[in-house]
Amino acid sequence: MIKKMTTGKHKGEYQVRIQPINKITGKRESWPVAYASNRSNAKALERQMWADYEEGMQLADGNTVFAEEFRKYINRKKNTISPVTYRDWNNSANEFEKYFKNTKIKDISERLVEQFARDFIHKHKATVGRATVIDHRLTHMRSFFNELIGKVVKENPVPEQYLDKFFRKNEFSVRKQRYLFTNSELELIKKQIQGALNHTTIDKWGTRLALWIDLETGMRPGEIQALKFNNLITEDGYTTFKINDSWSDYARKFNGTLKARPKGYSRCCLPISQELIDFIDTYKKEQKKFLKYHGLTNPKGLIFLNLHDYKTCANNIPITQKSMNEMLKKICGELNISGNGSQLSMYSFRHTLCTKLANKPGISYPWAAERMGNSLSIFMRVYVKTDRDVNQKMMDNWMA
Repeated sequence: MIKKMTTGKHKGEYQVRIQPINKITGKRESWPVAYASNRSNAKALERQMWADYEEGMQLADGNTVFAEEFRKYINRKKNTISPVTYRDWNNSANEFEKYFKNTKIKDISERLVEQFARDFIHKHKATVGRATVIDHRLTHMRSFFNELIGKVVKENPVPEQYLDKFFRKNEFSVRKQRYLFTNSELELIKKQIQGALNHTTIDKWGTRLALWIDLETGMRPGEIQALKFNNLITEDGYTTFKINDSWSDYARKFNGTLKARPKGYSRCCLPISQELIDFIDTYKKEQKKFLKYHGLTNPKGLIFLNLHDYKTCANNIPITQKSMNEMLKKICGELNISGNGSQLSMYSFRHTLCTKLANKPGISYPWAAERMGNSLSIFMRVYVKTDRDVNQKMMDNWMA
C-alpha cells in the first residue's frame, strides 16, 4: 500500500506499508512502515519489503531433518558462545542425532519430546531437576524451535515449564547443595594454609595461596587463575583486586572477559586483609627469584603460574582448578571438615561469602552482588542460603 503524505513531518513523501498474512498461523503480521521521496522509489521499496518478508519465511523448511538443522543452528552460534557452552550444545546435538535420527522438523511434537525426555532419564539413569542434563537438553531444543515459530511451526513443541509437564513431582531429585563454611571453619582453614606456607617451598605455595584469596574474596576459580599482580588496587583506603579476565581449563586459554560480561568490563572484588596483602608481596618477590633461577619468565605478571611444572610455567599456564579443589579437600580432611553430603569445592567459598554478605546488617545487596560479579536476582536466588552461624544463633535465641 502506497500513500502520499499531506501532513506531518513526512509531508510530501510516500508512505509504504505492507500487511502480510502468516502462512502458518493465518494471522496478519505487523511490518515496519517506510517512506520514499517519490512514487517510483516507493514502488521499488514496496517490492523490496515483500521480498524481505518472503525471505524471512524461508529460513527453514518443515520437511528438513530436525537433528541436521539443529547441528547447523549450533554451528552458527559457535563464535558467539564460550567453548564450554558450545561443548554442552554439541552434546545436545549428539543426543538428538542418536534419538531422533531422520525425524523431520514438522513431525517433532510435544508428545515426542516428552518421550525423548523420559527415555533419556531411563537410559542414562539421570536425575530430574533444574540445571540437570535433561534440563539443558530441553532448553537447547526449545531455543531452536523458538526461532521457527510463525515461520515453520505454529507453536513450540517444547512447552515453557517442560520439566513440570513431563515429570511428576516425586520423579524430581533434590539438588545437591553447596557446602557452606562456618566462621570458625574459615578461620581454621586460613590458619592451616598460613602454617603450611611457612613450612613449604615456593613451588607448593600456589594452590594454598589461591585458597586463601578465594576464602576472602569468593571469586570464581577461573577468575583466580587469571589474577595478575597488577590487579591489586587501593580503593577508598582498602586493598582489593580489580579484575577483567578469567581462565578456561577446558580451552586452556584466557577468555579475555569475565563471565557473562563484555570485553573491557572490569569489577572490583571484596577488600582483602593486610596479612594477605603482605603475603602476596612476599610471594611476588619469591616468585621472581624462582623464575630467574630456573631461566623462566612471567611476561603477563600472573600470580598463579604453575611453578610445580616447568613446561606449563614456560607457556604461562596457571595452576588448574582440579589442583585447587584437591588441596581444599586435603586441608578439610586434615581439619575433619566434612561436606556431610553437600558439594565441597572452591565454589563453597563463593556461596559462603555471598550468604554471609546477605546476612550481615548494613550490607547493600546491589553492592554485594556487583562485588561478586552477579546480577541481584542471581545473587539472591542462587547463592544466598541460610548462614550456619546465624542459624545456630537463631535457635539459641528461640530456646533461651
